[in-house]
Amino acid sequence: MFDLSQSIFFIIGCLASFALICILFPRLFFSKQKYFPKRVITPFESKMYTRLISAFPQHHVLAQVAFSALITNQNYKIRNQFNRKVTDFVLLDKDCNVVVIIELDDPSHLGKEKEDAERDSMLQEAGYRVLRYTSIPSIHNLQKDIL
Repeated sequence: MFDLSQSIFFIIGCLASFALICILFPRLFFSKQKYFPKRVITPFESKMYTRLISAFPQHHVLAQVAFSALITNQNYKIRNQFNRKVTDFVLLDKDCNVVVIIELDDPSHLGKEKEDAERDSMLQEAGYRVLRYTSIPSIHNLQKDIL
């Protein structure tokens, strides 16, 4: 049937085919990637960030700040209500005190007005002022609203 040279040729062909499949479809044989990069802020939020930097050059502008960095409570059930929430922007004065928290509502917020009001209420109860914008205001309007 097969002689030795045919067997060797067959084995080399199988190994070459397997190597080619590994190169073309590596996810079939290697562990799948679990973590992927994502943008810190959306392009819409990027424009607002730039506007805030321009409007308040003597201040610090933080983006995507966790509620847990702004408020706390000893009760686990209460902490759980805000534990995974994030605010869009926090404006700090030169001494790193919070001046205002700014939320930028894009069209994805439509129908979420009650949730947004609850989020604002948590922050306001802790003593923060919260401003919401549906579009990016001018530098003049930001300065007027905030200062």
